[in-house]
Amino acid sequence: MDAIIAIQFGISHTSNACMIKHDQPKEFEEFNVVFDTKSNTQLQTKSHTTPTVALFDDNGVILSYGFEAELQNKQFKDGSSHLLFREFIWDLFCSNETVPENLTAVNGRQMRSIDVVTAVLCHMVSHIKKEAGLHDYPFTLNYVLTIPTCSCEDSRAFMREATVKVGFLSGNIKIVEEAAAILQFCLHDKQHTGVNTLDDDTCNRKYIVVECEEDNAAISVLTYTNGNIIEILHRGKAEIWKDGHILNDFIEIISLNTGKALLDFFEKYPLEYNDFLQEVKKKLRLTSSDCLKLYLNISSVMLEEKRCSESMQEAVLGTERKDELKFIGDKCVIKSERFQILFTEAGRRIVDYIEKEMFGDFAEINHIILVGEFAQSPILQDIIKTSFPAKNIIIPWEGNITAVRGAVFFGQRGLPVETKVSSPLF
Repeated sequence: MDAIIAIQFGISHTSNACMIKHDQPKEFEEFNVVFDTKSNTQLQTKSHTTPTVALFDDNGVILSYGFEAELQNKQFKDGSSHLLFREFIWDLFCSNETVPENLTAVNGRQMRSIDVVTAVLCHMVSHIKKEAGLHDYPFTLNYVLTIPTCSCEDSRAFMREATVKVGFLSGNIKIVEEAAAILQFCLHDKQHTGVNTLDDDTCNRKYIVVECEEDNAAISVLTYTNGNIIEILHRGKAEIWKDGHILNDFIEIISLNTGKALLDFFEKYPLEYNDFLQEVKKKLRLTSSDCLKLYLNISSVMLEEKRCSESMQEAVLGTERKDELKFIGDKCVIKSERFQILFTEAGRRIVDYIEKEMFGDFAEINHIILVGEFAQSPILQDIIKTSFPAKNIIIPWEGNITAVRGAVFFGQRGLPVETKVSSPLF
C-alpha cells in the first residue's frame, strides 16, 4: 500500500492531510492528523491546524512547533537565547525575489533558512507518522508540500533541497502552489464544493481563487486546460486588506476597551489567549449579518482571576463604547455592528480588487472559489454573492484546510502545474 502525506506550511497556520491507497485503484482512505495542546486547566484540545511557529534552542535544535512552541517560549526568561520563528514562511518565500540565506528570529538572532525548514519538516513528518501509526505498516511514503501561490521563483528548488536533506526519495516528492491545490480539490471532490457547476465541461475554464486568511486575502487566477494541466495565470501579492486585518482589528477593539487588563491576562496565559482567538474566529466565521450581539466564552482561568475580569469591566465603563461591550458571567458580549463593519470593509476590498485588477485582463471568468480562514462567514459570502450575481461562487466545506486536502489529491492524481506569470504582483 502507498501512503500520501500532504503538509501545508501556510503563512499563518500549518495543516496536514493523509491518504492511504489500497490495492484497488479506487479504494483510498483520507484523514487528518490533529495537533494537541493543553491549557492551564489541563483540558486537552485538538485542532486540524496549528500556528506556523517554530522554537529552537541556542544550538539550532528544534524544540517544538505550533501551539507548543508558543507555550514553551513563554517559559523561558526574556534574556533567553532560544530562537522563535513566527510566520517565517512569508519571510522565506514571499518577501523577496529570492529565498533568503538566513531567517531572523523574534530575538534578532539568525539561523540558516535551509536548516530551519529542514528541522521543521523533519519534526512535522515525525509527528504525523507517529500519530497516524504509519510506522507500523510497510507503506511506500509519498510527500506533497504546498507553497504560497505568490512564492518567489526559487522556492520550489529550495523546498526540494530541504526534503532531500531530510532523507526523502526525490521521486516521492511533489510541490504545489496552494491555489493549484485548491483548484485540484474542487475538480476532484465535486460533492463537497456546494455547487453542481463543476461538470465534465471544465476544460479551459478560468477560476479566481480567493484565499481569505486572518491577515490578508490572496487572489489568484487559474485555468484547467484541455491538456489536463493547471495553469497559474495570475498570482497577486498585493495587500488587499491593507490595514483591515479582521482578527487583529477585532482583538484590538476589545483590548482598547478593556485596557491593560486583557493584555496582562493573555501575557500570563498564552494558551488561554489562543483558545480565545479560536473562539473569536469561530464566531466571526459563523455569525450572520442579522445577528445583533456576539457572545464569546470567557476562560475559566480568567473567571478565577476575578480581579482581571473586574478590571476589564471597569475599563469598559470608562470608555465611550460602554454600551457596545460587556462582561456578563462567563461571556464577553459585543454588539455585532463592530465586527460586521470589519467583514463589510474586507469584502468591499476583495470586490474592488477583483473588479479593477481581474476583470480587465480576465473578463471571461465565471467561477470564483472562496476558501480560507473566513470563507465560511455568511457576511463575507453574502457580499461576494451579491456583488457577482452572475458568477458561480464555489465555497468548499472546511475552507481553512481546502489547500492541504487538494494537495493530498494532487499526490494521488498528479496533474501538472505550470506558472504563466514571471513574478507575483507587489
